[in-house]
Amino acid sequence: MGAASLFRQAIARQLAPIAGCSEHHVLRSLAPMPKVSSGQQFGIPGPKLGSVEDPKAWCQQLAEKFETSTFIPRATAAGTFLHFDVCPEAYIQQTLSDVWTQKSRYGMQEQETPKTVVLDYSSPNIAKPFHAGHLRSTIIGNFVKRIHEAMGYKAIGINYLGDWGKQYGLLAVGYERYGNEAALEKDPIHHLYDVYVRINKENDADVDALANAYFKRMEEGDPITLKQWRRFRDLSIASYAEVYRRLGITFDRYSGESEAEPYIPRVYEELRDRVVRQEDGAWIVDSTVLRRADGTSLYMTRDLASVLLRRQDYAFDKAVYIIGNEQENYLKTLFGLTRHLQGCDRLDMTHVGFGRIHGMSTRKGTVVFLQDILDTAQQQMLKNMQASQDKYRELMEEGICVDGRHLAGQEAVAHVADRLGTSAVIVQDLVAKRGKNYTFAWDRMTAARGYTGVYLQFTHARMCSIERKSQVPIQMDCDLSQLKEKEAFDLALTISQYPDIVQSAYQTLEPCTVVQYLFRLSHSIGQANSSLRVKDVDPRVAEARMLLFWAAKTTLANGLKLIGVDPLERM
Repeated sequence: MGAASLFRQAIARQLAPIAGCSEHHVLRSLAPMPKVSSGQQFGIPGPKLGSVEDPKAWCQQLAEKFETSTFIPRATAAGTFLHFDVCPEAYIQQTLSDVWTQKSRYGMQEQETPKTVVLDYSSPNIAKPFHAGHLRSTIIGNFVKRIHEAMGYKAIGINYLGDWGKQYGLLAVGYERYGNEAALEKDPIHHLYDVYVRINKENDADVDALANAYFKRMEEGDPITLKQWRRFRDLSIASYAEVYRRLGITFDRYSGESEAEPYIPRVYEELRDRVVRQEDGAWIVDSTVLRRADGTSLYMTRDLASVLLRRQDYAFDKAVYIIGNEQENYLKTLFGLTRHLQGCDRLDMTHVGFGRIHGMSTRKGTVVFLQDILDTAQQQMLKNMQASQDKYRELMEEGICVDGRHLAGQEAVAHVADRLGTSAVIVQDLVAKRGKNYTFAWDRMTAARGYTGVYLQFTHARMCSIERKSQVPIQMDCDLSQLKEKEAFDLALTISQYPDIVQSAYQTLEPCTVVQYLFRLSHSIGQANSSLRVKDVDPRVAEARMLLFWAAKTTLANGLKLIGVDPLERM
């Protein structure tokens, strides 16, 4: 339990009996004050505690009857609101003790018997480039996985590749017409993408029939057809691996429509026992076609089969699909059919949607490759770093430690530039509510000024630099009564809010909740750093301030990791 929750409970225990309501009701209504002054931290509207004729008088009575304590030394009425002061020293002590005890797990929760959640995200189509349109599913999905892990779940991240079906048949037909082995060997993904665009531009009635026929041969197990399919699939996965590495993302399983193929007969068996009608040979459930007249499967059939596979392998308690808003109706149908076929109305299946990135289209060939975005961001960060000559020279000379390996010179600079560029891309995409659309623009992705990923990384690196250069020991056994300044209390207060932020972000699955908090925390760190010196002050003061800054850095690092950003110690 964090400091904020502990102090709220202290208020609720005293306030609930005199207000004649439950502690739970008080806890739901208590909120942090928008502006903190002299320890004043929590507030609650009087009318929320009961319906009375004179709310002002009611609040005054409650304030007078409230029994103060070491934690809560004062309650005051301000019109129709009740305000509660916390003891700054006790609040700071509890907050720093929480961070010191939990460290990298600060803000996380545990489940006595961890539930299992399977998460379906990223999921590009084989033989097509990993473009910016996949960016949102990938980094939002990574956040959703991490927030579930923070809440104690066993999270299984699945990259469900589009590696089967008529769309692949279309690519194969295109390769038969336009494929070039030399170009494929040199740059497989870009060449296959060019082939896909060319075949889509054709207005040939035979192409559709050929694609269907090719897919039918795949489902029938034709060895020559499957050999080529495996080759394209392996080339595609190898190209994705580098992008995932740069984004710091790993998956527990690479799956795909092909893997679900053996489970399709089971879907058909279950369909036979349900309400299914046939129309010209096709199988239809509630207006959804689940089997074509020629016997081949569709996306929905394979998605239903994948649920059977995952339930068998993971016995999951919850399934989350991180897919764009435009797939909402499709997923509603999938969830409904799954519950119907499984005979389980309470099966927990959730769609985490997000807005579209406008300005690109795979079929039109105007796609922007994500690899190019990351490269451009890295180059922009490199230019920014070179402009700060002293820091650039220091990084070149002293280097940086990465996964236990020391990097120096240009290798260190390239690593930091890449991490900064990736941070900028991730934070800019997560800064607003995920449901919003936005138009793709290079300057938005690579912006280095203002409240960006670079700002968050700079704040973390600055705190690491203070630790390295101050030579002040970091220990819990220090005199925290030395933290008397308003900036110290404000920073501790912001740190204490992190567990509630994680809880709130989990409930809404909105990464922007965490990102906006990290901006506030970084701003509070900057204000405290400007006025609370560590160098050349009384050792007791220096130790207390150093512990405060360490707790702030630890909290910032935890939040950065939660959104998928690797915190830098130097830049």
